[in-house]
Amino acid sequence: MMAKADILIRNAKVTTGALGAPAADWIAVAGSRIMALGYGDACAWIGARTRVIDGQGASLLPGLNDAHVHLFSGGLALTDLNLTGIRGAACLRDAVARYRAARPGLGFISAFGADYSLISDTTAPDRHDLDGVCPDVPFMIMAVDFHTAWANSAALALAGITRGADLPPGSKVVIDDAGEATGALVEFGAIDLMRRCNPASARHSAAAQRPLESPAVSVEDRAADKAVLRAAIQHCAELGLTAVQNMDGSLYQLELLSEIERDEGLAVRVRMPFQVQPGYGPHDLAHAVAWRHRFASDKLSCDFVKIFADGVVEGGTAYMLADYAHKPGHRGAPLIADAELQALVVEADRLGFQVAVHCVGDGAVRQVLDAFAAARAANGWRTARHRIEHVEMIDPADLPRFAELGVVASLQPCHVPARGEGYLDLIGSARGRYAFASADLRAAGAAVVLSSDWPIAPLEPMATLHAALTREAWPSGGPDHRISLAVALDGITRAAGWVAFDEADRGALAPGALADLTLLDRDLAGVFPEGLPAVCARLTICDGQITHDSDVVASSVRQTEEV
Repeated sequence: MMAKADILIRNAKVTTGALGAPAADWIAVAGSRIMALGYGDACAWIGARTRVIDGQGASLLPGLNDAHVHLFSGGLALTDLNLTGIRGAACLRDAVARYRAARPGLGFISAFGADYSLISDTTAPDRHDLDGVCPDVPFMIMAVDFHTAWANSAALALAGITRGADLPPGSKVVIDDAGEATGALVEFGAIDLMRRCNPASARHSAAAQRPLESPAVSVEDRAADKAVLRAAIQHCAELGLTAVQNMDGSLYQLELLSEIERDEGLAVRVRMPFQVQPGYGPHDLAHAVAWRHRFASDKLSCDFVKIFADGVVEGGTAYMLADYAHKPGHRGAPLIADAELQALVVEADRLGFQVAVHCVGDGAVRQVLDAFAAARAANGWRTARHRIEHVEMIDPADLPRFAELGVVASLQPCHVPARGEGYLDLIGSARGRYAFASADLRAAGAAVVLSSDWPIAPLEPMATLHAALTREAWPSGGPDHRISLAVALDGITRAAGWVAFDEADRGALAPGALADLTLLDRDLAGVFPEGLPAVCARLTICDGQITHDSDVVASSVRQTEEV
């Protein structure tokens, strides 16, 4: 007797993601795998227990995969004050007042998404600006890039840093001429001094600074932190994501995710790195080996290494080959010296790890490409799929090295400033030609994967697609960086699975592949490209299990309203 499907989706526009595959309008799922897909009559796959879903002519895609997110920060952002689009002291005051009115009794206010010109086009915020808005409660604002924060006087006093702090190179509590903290906190070492004072982020911040430790926390605090991660994961599923690559690597977060998986299951697949901290050496990668063995389930893995090479352009901490346009004599600096970086990368590569490195400046990109070249020279050729995250600036001489070394360019379309506004003032118009040079990277043969970097940018996959498809030209010139819908979809499906070494099971729809599927609420071809931001996930299936069903949610809402 012919086996029957557990789930059959029919009357859909199936995008298989498989090169040369014929058209399909139905797909049958049994257990955790795809049984079959085809075109036309699918009745033979329907049994007494089959759940049949009418796709209503909407796009059915390989499960969406975000290759660069920050789950815990994203989970916190779901309830923190979102300042995206807020400009001026009056608008900030109104936003804070509304937020506080809805949450009486808050003892610490955390906000995110703020532009560097939040208060003024000429100066960044300081503690006096924040005191004028919120004088009585500790208040911290994260810049849109999460590499700079601003705190009010109450928050600075709470953290004990009103006169600054002794921090490793690359991070600083900014001090004025009188020796007082201005309220600006640059890079993670300084920012975490404040985040550890916020009860909601305290343990996450501590874990980020001491990732090898599993902190002793109360049952209640551990439950609260799991609730943040659970909310983040469910938010991913609701947006159609079946997998994410979480760029925060700490033992505490891995343990929390492992407990969620054990007790109730994970709604998305989560891949995490071992994150290198300042002062780490090659011997510390023994912990990465242990984590790789310990966390290796179908839904949770820890099988790559993450390194920060520099900061961000807006904060002046990106490592550049030439001076910043607005700061003659300043180029930023690498966070790790060349010899130390190469020793780490060579050892990680020898141990069989993929290495992902945050590089924004063209100096950092070159430094890291040199480290990947050193790893190949030391260890020989292999398909390591090492990654450079962001690649905001690149020298044209380094473009062909991506393909030569097999390095993946991990890009975030939503990071690109519209028409280069503000950004060109920092780097100079001449260098704008090779800023966010996605078309140049593709032309040079680089493998490219797309992602969001949530919560720094919106998690919505359709926002990522829309930004990639509609990118505007910059006055500095250069090629047309817009890409087709097919190429953009590949960047958040097949390529995102491939960069995680999962191409045999995920990223394309074919018999025998894992049943990771995303059914949208309409046909993408019918809204391309202007209507993309309004497209939603109607149904998300991960490992053959329905993790989000908007029909059920809508039905529940209607029943509640009727009561």
